Amino acid sequence: MEKPSEQPLLNKEDQYERACICIDILIKQKKLSVEGGEVFRIGMKLCDRIARTYHLISDFPTCYFQAEHTLVKEDFDVITDVEPIFFSRMPLADFELYKFEPLKSHRIFDEKSASEYCQLANYDLCELLRNSLESPDTVPLTDYGGWHDETSKRNVRMPHEFPGWQPSAERYEWQAPGIKGREDVPHTIISSYHITHSPAHILRGELLTILRVMWWKTKVILGKGHEITPILLISVRPYCFRVIEAYYNGSKFVLRYSKPVAMKVTDSMEERQKACNWVIRWNFSTPVGDTRNLGALRSSNLQSKS
Repeated sequence: MEKPSEQPLLNKEDQYERACICIDILIKQKKLSVEGGEVFRIGMKLCDRIARTYHLISDFPTCYFQAEHTLVKEDFDVITDVEPIFFSRMPLADFELYKFEPLKSHRIFDEKSASEYCQLANYDLCELLRNSLESPDTVPLTDYGGWHDETSKRNVRMPHEFPGWQPSAERYEWQAPGIKGREDVPHTIISSYHITHSPAHILRGELLTILRVMWWKTKVILGKGHEITPILLISVRPYCFRVIEAYYNGSKFVLRYSKPVAMKVTDSMEERQKACNWVIRWNFSTPVGDTRNLGALRSSNLQSKS
């Protein structure tokens, strides 16, 4: 399925029962094997599970969570201060093949503004990517790793939430403008920005972005032999960056949070550059791990040191 519609998810439509009817018809017509039909049943059942969890989060009256929250504990396994197991950060040796112009100093009207912080972080990262220079026998940085833009290829929309000019404890502004994938693997890399000063460990926008992308990406990989759909979310919020790896382990959605990397608007240009370099290297990660065998993930105790 090259261009899955997001409407069933957004309209709260369960699809499993209808999908089973279609699968049975295709099997009777010998257009689909029994084994292939079972793969599609499992995939569509997971999509309905993802959708139900998505709407539990979406309809909840708050948007900041701790790992101990009942809603989180029922559907998620949260692991903190670890690195991803399905993504390997761009090697430093490869990163050093590229040259970047020094970051520019920008006037900040309000150093405590979450909106200005996210705008500055986005500007810095975009400028570094736009002005990167590669050596003669090195591919342009934007082509590194063979990643493509998923929003245009899959005809899906950018996950976002704009509460207007009056954000509250229930809503805050967030968006995930960058979604990258590859044809040969089910891995996905997402960039997201969260305009909030909440100290809560888990943000509404992080969960909704992960679940929304996992829903349609599960459909994309149906029938291709993969049982795991790893997602790497690069989360930018005042005053730090971090990466969150997410996947379904057969019973719960696993969230693996990295240690945060601090970056303040008052930091020196060198410190800001260092933090941005960390983001860029994760943004051009290499997909790793066995995504065709769910058995190893039945227990979510897999941990690796940061």
